[in-house]
Amino acid sequence: MQIRTTGNSKYLFRILIPVFIVLLLMGSCSTIEGVLNLTRPTAEFEKVEITGLSFDRADLLFYVTVRNPNSIGLKLAGLEYDLAMENQSLIRGNLDKGVDLRAGESALLEVPVSLGYANIFNTVQTAREKDELDYKVDLGFTFTIPGYSSLKVPLSFTGTVPVPKLPSLNLASLQVRNVSLTRIDLELQLEVFNPNKFTIDLNNFNYDLTVAGRPWVRGSKVRPLSFRGKSTSTAAIPLSLNIVEVGRSVVDLLSGNRRLDYQLRGDTRIDTGLPLLQDYLFSFSKDGQAEVFR
Repeated sequence: MQIRTTGNSKYLFRILIPVFIVLLLMGSCSTIEGVLNLTRPTAEFEKVEITGLSFDRADLLFYVTVRNPNSIGLKLAGLEYDLAMENQSLIRGNLDKGVDLRAGESALLEVPVSLGYANIFNTVQTAREKDELDYKVDLGFTFTIPGYSSLKVPLSFTGTVPVPKLPSLNLASLQVRNVSLTRIDLELQLEVFNPNKFTIDLNNFNYDLTVAGRPWVRGSKVRPLSFRGKSTSTAAIPLSLNIVEVGRSVVDLLSGNRRLDYQLRGDTRIDTGLPLLQDYLFSFSKDGQAEVFR
């Protein structure tokens, strides 16, 4: 019996050879550690530092050590990351690290992460109510060996991040202390709610007060105003009105107990008990009604 080779069979033979080689290589990839007698590289979480903190964001820096216990060099070719906040995925992506690990060598990696609170609040509905949030970081390291396939090494760790919140301001009342022909002495009762666990100080409190649609007074309180955490408290700010400047109609407005519309604008510097959260410029704007007492 004679076996003939046609043109079509030659073409098929040329196609099957590279396919067979690819399948052979794929099979060898799954046993690369056994073939090369490799020990899988390791990754270990070392610590986390809060490098920046404000009422808008938190900047974290994770330190991770990767080790190559083998007698040949490896390359850390990539890093996949997934950061979840309160069990909800928040940030994920890939980093091209390109770190060469020689035989028996280790390297300390720094993985920076910046968390914007607005993004967290949009993703995690309960985040606004908490003083700190639980996070989980899942990392996937890809190591490569020249001429061979890659190795995947996973690493997971957890922690917490603080969530500082801005205070809310309100003009609770205006107390008339004295009225003369040219001046009215008042005491402004500033009501402040501090939603944080820590005490906050308001320094250089600058304010601009408009009442019943008319500008009344602009001033500044240099001495700090201190407010304990998780509480609402008031601070008295004395002020004086020049009747010539504001008009005699103000005297009529303050002639009895009533509620007046007001607009309170200004800025202040916030200090907290947290080392990274000091001298934060806070601009405020509040409209409402305040009680006037004689």
